[in-house]
Amino acid sequence: MSTVQRKAFLKKDGFTQHKNNARGNTIIYSRKHSTEKFVRIVVDSGIDKNTNKICGQAKAKLVYINRENHWRVITKEVSSNTISSLVQSQSNSISSVPQCKHCKAKKFTAKSGNVVCANACWTTWGNKKKTQKKSSQKKSARTYKKKSQEYYLHLKVGDLVTVENIDTSSQKILQDYEGKILGMITKIDDNNVTTLWTTNTSDLLVLPKSNRIYRDRARSLPWARFKVMSRKVEWVIK
Repeated sequence: MSTVQRKAFLKKDGFTQHKNNARGNTIIYSRKHSTEKFVRIVVDSGIDKNTNKICGQAKAKLVYINRENHWRVITKEVSSNTISSLVQSQSNSISSVPQCKHCKAKKFTAKSGNVVCANACWTTWGNKKKTQKKSSQKKSARTYKKKSQEYYLHLKVGDLVTVENIDTSSQKILQDYEGKILGMITKIDDNNVTTLWTTNTSDLLVLPKSNRIYRDRARSLPWARFKVMSRKVEWVIK
């Protein structure tokens, strides 16, 4: 297909052109899937946006738009010189995409290599309502009693955990990584905690390894600590 033919087909089939391509110079198009509400078919036309000439094969993939309006790639990108058959094959491939049994969203392969829910619905586990979490975060960060410098969290093997950053002096929560970091406790040896981290889409590189933290009244520093999601348990003064 020529440049004119590729563009004509995509326009006739309901595709709209994207303003930018963050990964290259080719023109990107997309449209809604015919049967799946939150799925779009994304086509790399293989047409150079600067020269308006074909510079390679067309490519296509399916993406799922999650609750936070993030696009998650749910199928492997495939290429072909025939856009019509490419679009049709990708459209049909939706039937083989796994679905979350909890919220019915499509699953995708995260950076960790694990296949997870595109909506990150595990953030609502433990009967925690998202609306309640947001309102409580806006009102104030949680603080803890100041009778001792040592704080303890009663972790159990199998707990689903995320991470929150606190101020070591005030014990106030600086940032909650729920929805970005997920792990499961696999071993507890006194103060040392081993965690299987399954998801980390944050910029946090150092993750917690202990069920104890110490308050430093003299210095105010950020510190990463566990937050249990699968049951109700709080940090307490030891």
